Formats: sequence, C-alpha cells, structure tokens
Amino acid sequence: MLEYVKKAIIKFRTQRNLRFDILSSFFVIQVLTATSIVYYTYTNNTTSMLELSQRMMDDLSESKIDRIRNRFEGIQTATLMGSYIIKNQTMVSTQNKILLDYCIAVVKQYPSLESIFIGTEEGTFFQVKILPPNSTYRTNQRLLPIKAKIAVRVVQRNKSDVSETWSYLDADSHILETEKLPTSQVNYNHKVREWYQRTLQTRSQIWTNIYIFSTTRLPGVANAIPISTDGGHYFGVIGADIPLDSFTEILKNVHFQGLSLVLTKKGEIVASPFENHPAKVSLTGGETQLVTVNDLADKIPAEAFKVFNSTGERKFIFSYEGKEYIANFKEYDPSIFKDWVYVFIMPIDSLIGQIKQTQQNTLIISFFILFLSIIFITYLAHRVSKPIIQLTNQANRISSFDLNYPEQVVSAIQEIQQLQSSINAMRISLVSFGKFVPKKLVRKLLDNGNEVKIGGKSKKLTIMFTDIADFTTISEAYPADKLVTHLSEYFEEITRIMADCNGTVDKFVGDAVMSFWGAPNPDKDQAMNGCTAALLVQKRLSDLNRKWHFEKKPVLVTRIGVHSGEAIVGNMGSSWRMIYSALGDSVNLASRLEGLNKIYGTSIIISDDTLHHIQDYAIVRPLDLVAVKGKKKGVKIYELVAMKNSNPLLLPTDEQIDFCNRFDRGVALYRDKRWDEAIEVFKSIEVNYGKDHTADLYIERCQQYKKNPPPNNWDGVFQMKEK
Repeated sequence: MLEYVKKAIIKFRTQRNLRFDILSSFFVIQVLTATSIVYYTYTNNTTSMLELSQRMMDDLSESKIDRIRNRFEGIQTATLMGSYIIKNQTMVSTQNKILLDYCIAVVKQYPSLESIFIGTEEGTFFQVKILPPNSTYRTNQRLLPIKAKIAVRVVQRNKSDVSETWSYLDADSHILETEKLPTSQVNYNHKVREWYQRTLQTRSQIWTNIYIFSTTRLPGVANAIPISTDGGHYFGVIGADIPLDSFTEILKNVHFQGLSLVLTKKGEIVASPFENHPAKVSLTGGETQLVTVNDLADKIPAEAFKVFNSTGERKFIFSYEGKEYIANFKEYDPSIFKDWVYVFIMPIDSLIGQIKQTQQNTLIISFFILFLSIIFITYLAHRVSKPIIQLTNQANRISSFDLNYPEQVVSAIQEIQQLQSSINAMRISLVSFGKFVPKKLVRKLLDNGNEVKIGGKSKKLTIMFTDIADFTTISEAYPADKLVTHLSEYFEEITRIMADCNGTVDKFVGDAVMSFWGAPNPDKDQAMNGCTAALLVQKRLSDLNRKWHFEKKPVLVTRIGVHSGEAIVGNMGSSWRMIYSALGDSVNLASRLEGLNKIYGTSIIISDDTLHHIQDYAIVRPLDLVAVKGKKKGVKIYELVAMKNSNPLLLPTDEQIDFCNRFDRGVALYRDKRWDEAIEVFKSIEVNYGKDHTADLYIERCQQYKKNPPPNNWDGVFQMKEK
C-alpha cells in the first residue's frame, strides 16, 4: 500500500495536468494573498489602534487632570491673594467691605467652590458661600427669600460666650436678613479642624485630607494659608472648600465609550462621573472613610484596580466576564495630592470592534473575488493549455514519424506561435531527411531559483525677561484688589502673545515675567520668535495703555531683555515640588539686559548673540558694549526697533531705518574716539527725531572723554555698577 502511494505521488509530481497546475497555483496564490492582507491589516490596525488609544487615553487623562488641577490652582491663588488683604484680626468682619467683596467675587468666579472662610486665634470664624436654590433658614425649614443668593456665616467663640450669625445677601451684596442661631446649636469650632491646625503648624499653604463640610455635610478638601500682620505675627488662617462631587461634570464629559474616576492608591473613590453615585464618605470612629471601587455596582473598575495593585503597571489590558478592556492609571499631582490617581477604562471592542467588522467584510469580499478569479483562471487555463496540448500531440506524432501536416494551432501567445513555427520547421526537415530517425531532445529547467525625575540638560535657548517700570510706586498708590485685576489683564495679554509665538512662559516674579524659546520643543526659529513676541508685546501694550488711560487705570510701561545662549533647562526643585525652568549665565544675562533699559531709556534690548540669528530681518540700533554687573567681558547690546519680512504690524518705517543708520554711524565714530564728529551726529539725531536718552548719554560720554581721554588700550566696554 505504501509503495502504491509513493508511486502515485511520484506520478503526480512528474505527470501533472497543466490545467490543474495553473488552477491550483492561482488558487493558492490568491488564498495566501488574501489571507496575508487580512491578517496583516487586522494585526497592524489593531496594534496601531491600541497604541493610538493609549496615547489618546494619556492625552485625555492629562486633559482631565489639567482641568481639575486648574480648579485647584485657581482656588489656591484666590486664597493666597486673600491672605494679602487681611492684616489684623479686626479686619475679619462683615463690616469690612473689601474683604466681603473679595470673598463674594471668589465664590462667584469659581462655581465649583463650596465656600471661602477665615478663622482667627481670637475665635472668629468668617465664611462666605453661594446659596443653592431652595435654601432654608438654619433654625427652621422655611425657605429663604428668593432674592437671597449669598450667605455669610460668622461664628464668635471666646472663653465666656459663643454665637453664630448667618447673613443672607442678594446678588448685589445687600443684606436681606440676618439669622442668629441659638447657643445650643452652635457647635462649630474651627480651631480643632485639620485645615486650621496644620496650616498654622506648617506656616505654609496646604491642601487638607478629605473631610466633611460643616454646612453641607458633603465630603471635600480645603486649601488654606496662614494670615499674619505686617510684623509677621500669625493670627489666623484663610481657606476655601472644594466638594468632591464638583468634579462629576469633568469626569462624565468623555466623548468615548469609557469610564473615568479619581481614586486614592487604596482604591477609595475621590470622584466619579455618576451623578447618582458621587463620592460618599462615612464616619467610622470619628475618621473619614471613603467608598471604594469594590462598593460600586459596576465591578469593572474594581477588577482594573486589582490588576493595577498586583502588577504595578499603569497601562494594561485586562479581561472581565469574557470581554477585554484597556486601562490607564495616571498619577494626579504629587505636589498636591500624592496618593490620587486618575483612572480611565475603555472596552477594547469600542476601539477595534470596527476593525473586526472590517476584517470579516474583507474576508467575505476576498472569497467573492476568489470565486470570480477561479472562473476567470479556469477560462485562462483553458486558453493557455489547449494550444499546448495540441502542440504536444503534434510533437508526439512527429516522434512516431507521423509527418502528415496537422491542423495549425492559432494562438495570440507569442511563445506558442514560435513553438508552432519550430515544430513546423522540424517537420519539414524530417520530411526532407526521411531516411533519418529523429532524436528527441529533452531539457529540464529547474527554477529554484529584518519617567518625572529631577534633571536637566544644556540647550540653546532664547530667553526673555519683562518687567514693569516703577511698579512699586504704582502698587503703593493703587488699591490692592484693583491692582490684582489690572495686573491679571496685563499678564493675560503678554503671555498669550508669547504662547502664540511658540514660547514657554517660565515664571512670574512679582510683576516680572521670564519666558524662553527652544524648550521643551525644539525651535529652529527661536530667536526670531522671541524677538517677534517682544515687539508684539510692546505693540499690544501701546493699545492697552490708551484704553487704561481712558479708564483711569495705571499705565504700565514694560521693559524687555532678550538673549540667546546655552542654558540648563529641565525639571528643577525638590522631590515634592518641581518646576520646569532654565538657569545659567545666559538666563542671568537676559535678566540684566532687561534692567539696562532703564539706563538707556529703551524698551527692548537684545544681545549680539540674538541679533546674530535674525540679522537679516531685524531693524536695530546699537546701544553699547557693556559688561554687566558681575562680568568683565563686554557684550554688544542693541535696541530692537522693528522686523522686516515678518508680521505686517512690525515692519519698519523709513524714519526708523534712517534713525538706526544714523545712530550706528554715531556709535562707530564714538568707538573710533572721534568725539566731536560723534557729538555732531548724536545732536543731529535729536534735532531730527527729538530728545533721546541714549543720544544724551553718548554726548555726555564724548564730552568727558574729550577732557579725560581713555587709555590707548580702551576697548569701548562700559562697566555697569548696578544690576
């Protein structure tokens, strides 16, 4: 039997039908091609979609975290600003209109805020909150007047007496009614609260652990900062409450079939997207106990948290009840709440379900094409094999010396035509030489024929410093609350311009702003972008100052310094508080350049290193060769006037170009020690263009050098004595 099978296989391999070979070969190729394409497409698309989904989930998680962080940071800023308003305990009163207006403005500005409050060492507790609809009196269940929008709570607690008063205000902050609680109902003591004790203990701004609010009995967190007198005596704390269920709207606003939560690393629910299942707490033995993921009716988050706890992985795929899900655990913000994590879970079918459907459709289409191909290939095989079989029969007849002229094979295939011609020529030869026995020549042709750690690195940056001239004088003469609003409008405008010009705003130092270009994203046009931003800032401030002058607000004159050079940029700070910043000599020099504006009466000073990158576009006038304080080496500095081939708003006028050229001539004469000629040029500049502080400075220097000439090795460097 085995021998028979071997012979059958050998016969099949050596005596196969041509039509069968053509059909089987095309069939195998078609199946392999379709299968490979479907498999590759499905695998590649699935992998790409999963990678894309993880990046999308990362971006979504970061977006949600940023939205929550923005709320925290806004409220953190509000409490910080509030601490500047209160300078003694007597100011904590409903009679203090500035304090009352500020607190009302804060709770109106931040709808997610439950209340803003102040507690003092003398025993006063002051709290302002927005009243929800259908609010009632504290002592009974009667509804408050419909116009009541704001509540002000004052608790007075001293050794001999305790009282609690509620004032109800309308939308215009007018007191409608006042309600005093019976002494028996006054049980709130702010001094035993965590926010009060820990803030005064640490003498710093803090975020509390989750606790129960005294008025709403809802869970939340508070931000608090100590308040002190001008002499530094701490006498109380100002803070603000954020209820956890205020994040429900953020978490449920997901445009995908997924679930997002904020958990602690113990699996406790800080916030969820379920309005009917917000984060709740219970009090066990006086301690706050959060609901955990195990308490949810939906067990998918619990399963994801179990995998996260056991593996430590932050991005992973897991199965639950026969379905696969993808999960992303992202730490919230270690500087505020170090044990919070943002969780996003999505069923994989919502990502690749369409791919599976496409795969099935592709398979159906492939089989349909295969069926049509078999019909076509059968026809083609017949067209190819039939003339070959006919030619084979002719050759067999010739081999048996049957030399009768057969029916000729007609084919459009060139090789078959050639084969027919060859057989005909062979037949003719055999007819001519019939005495000879032909020999059959057989030839066989065998075709067988590839994490956030502290650290930084050196990068080429363009650094900008801005500062408001005479800001101290302005701040002393302008009310603090109005100054904050005014300064906020100023910062909003200039930082928007910096961001639009691809810049990174590093920090605010009082009224000063530090920003840089070239990090974290590379920027080959960093010098151009930085200088464009500087000019646009001055243009915008010119418009704003006209508006502020009309509004009787302080006019803000800004000085700017720009320098390009190597700096260390990266994450700096401590393990619990980091900033992304830059430091080094280049940063210091940019800061010094900003200060030099005061000496030269200019608004934008750039260094020679910056000008080197934009010299084909910048319209500048040379200012000086200076050695800033702490340095011996001179640096060429220029006033940036305009930019050509750039923003239409920044194009130079003919007057500006002529002014810069004349000034360049004057400075060149000065450096050549041609004092009289230099004085003449600078005086002509003032005749044509008006009084100029820098021109006056050069005239004065030239006159001094005429009386006391500099040494022969004088290099023109002017040594600055001040920052």
